[in-house]
Amino acid sequence: MNILLTNDDGYLSSGLMLLTEKLSALGHSVYVVAPDGNRSACSHSVNFYKNLLIQKLDNYCGAVEAYICEGMPADCVKYADSCIDVKFDLLISGPNNGDNYGDSAMYSGTIAAAEEGVACGIKSIALSRAGYNVAFSSAVEYACQNLQQLAQVDIPYTLLNINVPNLSLDQVKGVRVTRQSMSANWNDYFAPTDDPQRWFHTGDKLKVTGEISDITLCDEGYVVIVPLTLERTNYNAIESLKGLES
Repeated sequence: MNILLTNDDGYLSSGLMLLTEKLSALGHSVYVVAPDGNRSACSHSVNFYKNLLIQKLDNYCGAVEAYICEGMPADCVKYADSCIDVKFDLLISGPNNGDNYGDSAMYSGTIAAAEEGVACGIKSIALSRAGYNVAFSSAVEYACQNLQQLAQVDIPYTLLNINVPNLSLDQVKGVRVTRQSMSANWNDYFAPTDDPQRWFHTGDKLKVTGEISDITLCDEGYVVIVPLTLERTNYNAIESLKGLES
């Protein structure tokens, strides 16, 4: 397969390097366009009216071609779709350093890159590994072992958001297809710094219980798959809003 890889952690992410290496070793033609640095929580931001520096790398972990881009993850996908003369069979964004479940999906540059892939007509996966600054091996192994089955999924305007728990694959309880939780899993706040005009955005992770969702199942040790759609219309609200028509 012709596989496009990107992420929001930057081209030096050990997870991106490992996934590139493993997929290339399996005989796939891998192409990489990734940011030149960390772009976490940039969501679907893109650059318009700005020249972006994009540099081709001489070699990158066995990839056929690899580029670093000073733009956002969605910019990387836009560039690949318009400037690399290849028909991509699949896009994988990630593996992300940390979970992208629940309301985190709203901020995720990893998910945004997969959304951009879907918008470009490419079957797309957002891949994340729960836990921060720990090994990416289980997420990469899961993606490689299930690649053919995942690549066969072709649902219009839909990406697969996959979160892998911070466990070895032999410790994972199984795989569950589920819904995105809308429960808050972070308590966000701004903390002061030594400069009274500068504040630091931080937060504490909250435990989500009492529901079956991507958060609870992943935290229980399952790989979770959520089909996310680009269609944002709340169809249930259309009828109730008919009074606004004239």
